[in-house]
Amino acid sequence: MYLEFFDLKQAPFSITPDPEFVYLSEKHQESLAHLIYGVTRGGGAGFVQLTGEVGTGKTTISRLFLQKLPEDTQAALILNPNITPEELLENIFKELKISTRGIKGKLNAMVDKLNTQLLSWWSAGKNTLVIIDEAQNIPRDTLEQLRLLTNLETDQQKLLQIILIGQPELKQLMQRKDLRQLSQRITSRFHLQPLSKDETTHYIKHRVAVSGGDKDLFSLPAINKIFQQTGGIPRLINVLCDRALLVAFVAETKQVKSKQVKTAVAELYPDQKKSPRTYAFAALSAVLFFTVLAWQFFNPKTTTEQTLPADTVVDTISTTMEIKYPSKAVSWQQYLALWGEPDGFIWSKNACPDVTMIGMACLLKQGNLNKIKQLNVPVMLQLSDGNLVLLKAIKDDELMLATSDGDLSISAPQLNNLWYGHYFILWPLAVELIDGTIDSSTTTWALNMAQVIDNNPNLGPQNLNQWIVDFQQANGLLADGIIGKETQMALSLMAYQGPKLTE
Repeated sequence: MYLEFFDLKQAPFSITPDPEFVYLSEKHQESLAHLIYGVTRGGGAGFVQLTGEVGTGKTTISRLFLQKLPEDTQAALILNPNITPEELLENIFKELKISTRGIKGKLNAMVDKLNTQLLSWWSAGKNTLVIIDEAQNIPRDTLEQLRLLTNLETDQQKLLQIILIGQPELKQLMQRKDLRQLSQRITSRFHLQPLSKDETTHYIKHRVAVSGGDKDLFSLPAINKIFQQTGGIPRLINVLCDRALLVAFVAETKQVKSKQVKTAVAELYPDQKKSPRTYAFAALSAVLFFTVLAWQFFNPKTTTEQTLPADTVVDTISTTMEIKYPSKAVSWQQYLALWGEPDGFIWSKNACPDVTMIGMACLLKQGNLNKIKQLNVPVMLQLSDGNLVLLKAIKDDELMLATSDGDLSISAPQLNNLWYGHYFILWPLAVELIDGTIDSSTTTWALNMAQVIDNNPNLGPQNLNQWIVDFQQANGLLADGIIGKETQMALSLMAYQGPKLTE
């Protein structure tokens, strides 16, 4: 509709993965390199894992990867992994053009034939790989079958390499204790991050240029607004830019400005409103500002005193020991790194990040060191002066804190002089629990966790309620049988492999 008006040869912001429009940011180039490395290292890779939020470009990367495969490598692409082990083999056979005549539905027979065919291809100098998209949806039994397929090997190398591509929930899935054998076989992991602000600017200009348009079609304030709204997720950028172009076309303006972007946001997200919390925070900030201003007016000497920024406050906890606290953003990055999260996420608040940002659940709790020891996982301590510091380990009654000078060991009494008992705790969050609703899917998830914790796959739904009550009693929770957030946290921390305070 607007192509002729803006002198464009084609639509610049289609959401289909058109290779002509591919823009490879540094993150995309690195992820592609990880995939290529994983299948060109002599067949020894086993599993390769690529994760990323919805719309960050995983599908685009997988298509580019397929285009760059060496001539001696063939691939089977599985787009719907929510299938049984038998259906998985049938899909692989179909993609690799192997006949299933006489063996369809017979799992062992299909595995034997696949092994024979893979050996034949290997002798001919061919490599074979399986790429599974949306891998976070793979059922437990099918994952186990995938693990068994990597046992097909010669003395020199694996006959079949497997690439798992999925949303952040895939990382959490691989931390489950009952999948540790599979997780240990993942030799290369990469998490695809959204575009930065500068990359978003280059991305928009690149797509406009490929379409034959003016590189300044979008003003910088408009691009800033687009980045603020989309968080750098390419698919969301495409949708918003397309709508902003339509708005500008209707307004008969040759350049998209922030005004048109705001209109496009209102049309695309009509239910998006400022939270009442935003207004409350603004009002509170104003009150605090004028309170501080008045204090300084009536206490002039305070304005001449030199103070350190909050991020670098130095507290003396004994006559010989000082702590230099890292910035809050660094403390959060250190905490997320313990759970295998990349260091690109920036969060500098005394509040839990949203689950959509980190793919993990978070809770602010209050308790004592005994309670934290019982949980046996690292926590983020919120100190009495507002600083955040990671409690990463406990050894011989000494507490290990992650400070700006490295790991620092202090005693419990020393910590208690700085801390009133508030702490943040992270744990893996299953897909079923993201919306916070307790329903049948929550019950199914809890049963799965119970089977993992008890190592008893035969534990049935009829026994789940009593099992939950017993679990709650054993872990100091309210024994009401309700699978609330505290119970979900305790189940996840016990069922998933993760960092521990004590070995």
